Amino acid sequence: MSIFARAFGYVLGLIFGMVQDYGIAIIIFTLLTKLILMPFTIKQIKSSKAMAEIQPKIKEIQDKYKGNQEKQNQLLMELYKEHNYNPLMGCLPLLIQFPIIIGLFTALRQPELYVFIDNPELLARATQDVFLWVPNLSLPDLISNIIPNGPSWLIGLPGILPIASALLTYVQMKSMNTATGATTGPANQQMKIMQTILPVMILFWGKTMSAGLILYWTVGNIFQIGQQYFMNRQTKGEA
Repeated sequence: MSIFARAFGYVLGLIFGMVQDYGIAIIIFTLLTKLILMPFTIKQIKSSKAMAEIQPKIKEIQDKYKGNQEKQNQLLMELYKEHNYNPLMGCLPLLIQFPIIIGLFTALRQPELYVFIDNPELLARATQDVFLWVPNLSLPDLISNIIPNGPSWLIGLPGILPIASALLTYVQMKSMNTATGATTGPANQQMKIMQTILPVMILFWGKTMSAGLILYWTVGNIFQIGQQYFMNRQTKGEA
């Protein structure tokens, strides 16, 4: 993964050199990566939608031929062929994106190793420049950034960026559920569980992860929500 981290860190460093603002550089960097990953994301959404559409028929076959695995597999393959659906295509976009996402996270989590290599002065200038209410993007965004004087239990809570990121993650996952049409069945139940667990995890991570990394996640969620909105409108227009 360090190969990806070095590559993305190099690009982020170039962007910072042009805009001279680490927060703005992360935003531009996020939008560029989301544009690059867009074809894979669209393919993943379409694959999930196709699976949701044939899910009732899959369940019917599984229930009817519960004790006959060979017959079950035969009919499922025929069903997939009839609907031009390839189960592997649902996993392929995720497999392609996984090393890229891990590389991005690694670069943003350790900018001293991958973005500003052997340049502590530039690292200090980039990460310690105030971005909106965040005084240092290399440190977590806590409530103390907006309420510096208060009880320790309060100022140690996740700040605005982690809260916004958690809320946007919930909205993004809910819109993904709507986009794919997965409203029934086990897949929907799993999605609903993740809709609750993942935002809570991101809020919790906000206490320890750098604000720069949370900024990347927040902007990425906004991009994906917009992408899914336009995809839904396009689908309705075609219908």
